[in-house]
Amino acid sequence: MSSRDPVDLHESIRATALQFLAQANAALKATSSDLEVRFTCTWRPQSEQDALYAQGRTKPGPKVTWVTTSAHNTDLPETPRGDAEAFDVGVFEQGRYLPGANARELALYQRLGPIGEKLGLVWGGRWKSSPDYPHYERANWRTQR
Repeated sequence: MSSRDPVDLHESIRATALQFLAQANAALKATSSDLEVRFTCTWRPQSEQDALYAQGRTKPGPKVTWVTTSAHNTDLPETPRGDAEAFDVGVFEQGRYLPGANARELALYQRLGPIGEKLGLVWGGRWKSSPDYPHYERANWRTQR
């Protein structure tokens, strides 16, 4: 089962992710005290990534991911825990998750993207083929340590 715990983020991104969360919450709370940003996924096991990839291909449902190898699990032998170099967030209003399904909700996620980018994160909202507005990852996670 995937994690929402920042301890499961690799040390290369953990502090930045926590900084992002604090800044994102400050930005949204300036708009409404009812809004909160939370981690919805830090580390994800490969078996769960495989199941997400199968959805819309060999399993019913819409496609939800385009990758089999995810920054949510870089599967490093030296880090049995804490090897995620990506995280997803959710915007919540009075404790209710807002999935970004309408213009107002999507605008909230789009407001957060530049915060992550200023911290040096890659924001999935900029991906042209399939934007992933809640997703942030460490730049060059595949090649740099």
